[in-house]
Amino acid sequence: MLENDVKLLMAIQYRLPLCEEPLAELAEREGFDEESVIKRVKRFREKGIIKRYGANLNYRAFSSECRAALVGAAVKENRIREVAQIINATNPKHNYWREHEHYSVWFTVKARSKEELFTKTKELMRKCRVNDYVVLPTKRIYKMDVKYDLIKGVSWSEKGLEKFEVPKVEELGLRVSMLRRLESLDVCKRPFSKFEEYTEGELVDLIGELIKKGVVRDFSGVLKERKIGFSENGMVVMKTDNPEKLALKLVKIPQITHLVEREVPEEWEFPVYFMMHATSRDPIEDVARGLEKYGAEEVRVLYSRADLKA
Repeated sequence: MLENDVKLLMAIQYRLPLCEEPLAELAEREGFDEESVIKRVKRFREKGIIKRYGANLNYRAFSSECRAALVGAAVKENRIREVAQIINATNPKHNYWREHEHYSVWFTVKARSKEELFTKTKELMRKCRVNDYVVLPTKRIYKMDVKYDLIKGVSWSEKGLEKFEVPKVEELGLRVSMLRRLESLDVCKRPFSKFEEYTEGELVDLIGELIKKGVVRDFSGVLKERKIGFSENGMVVMKTDNPEKLALKLVKIPQITHLVEREVPEEWEFPVYFMMHATSRDPIEDVARGLEKYGAEEVRVLYSRADLKA
């Protein structure tokens, strides 16, 4: 990848200005030609390198999907693609084939309540003809910020502790459809001009307020990891008798993208989970080897064998 492309992809992740002309302002700040930036961002979108750019929404602010769970399913290798197709029809955020001796398929489910999570998962697993699975509802999110340092070759975010309480969109009197549009803006000089119900300045101010409330996590571009050479995806699970204490220490590790405490059944003894992404396994292994000093009793890294949504 060319040096200027790396610089642009880093900038759109880490330094995208929240203003009426974000790409034009980004070009000026980074010393790029405005027309070139818009043209290259369009090209990156077409190639799938940039998935979207805009307001990154916090799912917990939406009543219809404010509860989430990670599900591990025991699926024989010769059925993984078949089962993945059925799961993908529900449009999960993630669906991976991972290296584990028992649970091979790992995907996410969202719903209005914890009860609905279990009901939806049970029905989905029935359709998949899978009887052995584990449902791990989210208890608390400590960090959620997926960014890739193309120079270091590892995911990297120095974002702090995520807000515990987040208001619902409905309580704020906002339309869900309008917010969804803010998550994936048009690639042009004035993307907010496409919205009829607000002025461009009002939308910029609104996003700023929603970031303060935790409804929007940040304003940035989101990249597709495998398109930029980040071929390794490690789900790190940890056993501990004090999940909160451990998680609060782990928040400070910049290589972590997702850091979550989960409710776990007896057959799954790992309540703390985090994600790392890298161009090789070395940076992931380096972090995993040092986790005992934070209080982790047992650490396992479940690497991705395939992105089943790809």
